Amino acid sequence: MSYIMSIVARNMHPDQIVELLRRAVRERVILPGQSLNQDELAQKFGVSRIPLREALRTLVGEGLVVMRPGVGAVITELRGKEIEELFELRLQLEPPLTVAAVDRMSASDFAELNTLLIKMSELASDDLDGWASQHYLFHRRLFELAGKRHALRLVTQVQNLVEPYSRVHVSLVGAAEHSKSEHATLLEAIRVGDKEQAESITRNSILDGLARLRSAQEASEDTDDPLALLLVDRSR
Repeated sequence: MSYIMSIVARNMHPDQIVELLRRAVRERVILPGQSLNQDELAQKFGVSRIPLREALRTLVGEGLVVMRPGVGAVITELRGKEIEELFELRLQLEPPLTVAAVDRMSASDFAELNTLLIKMSELASDDLDGWASQHYLFHRRLFELAGKRHALRLVTQVQNLVEPYSRVHVSLVGAAEHSKSEHATLLEAIRVGDKEQAESITRNSILDGLARLRSAQEASEDTDDPLALLLVDRSR
């Protein structure tokens, strides 16, 4: 989805810049470790450097961007232990949010999630980028339905950090096909109000993702960087 960064906008608000850059990082339009040309971005967004710097400060606070002396703004590049830490945070945040969402689920909420899941299933076999985006939207909406604003803010921050790596792991190990049945089972548990099963599926999904990530790391153990395999820039 490189079109995200190909559009020239005008007078974007800092919050809009933040959201667009978050999406660009999640979708690997901008890669981990990549430096940001602030003059170029300011021109693209139709703003001076002041609102751009404000947006970058927000992203620095979220951990998505680091400021390096002599280099400037750089997209955060995570190592194996850091990604494992993020998965541990997911284990603390996501299962309870899933349970809370089941408690508050209405018929219209369920229909919305079902529509998102159908779209995700249709994309799983032939459009991994599209599938990953739909997967993000599904879980984002599920956690929104929990009605826990602060927990949602934290889990969203964690998801934004780990998503660029998860996307590569999906393409490398075929997680999309595995996830199709898993999400169908999760949605059925939500439909019947089975909070225990919904929590278990969410927890096991995170653990499975971590195990798959570790397998990918082991496959690249002959390199200096244990996540080298996960940081390749896939053809689009």
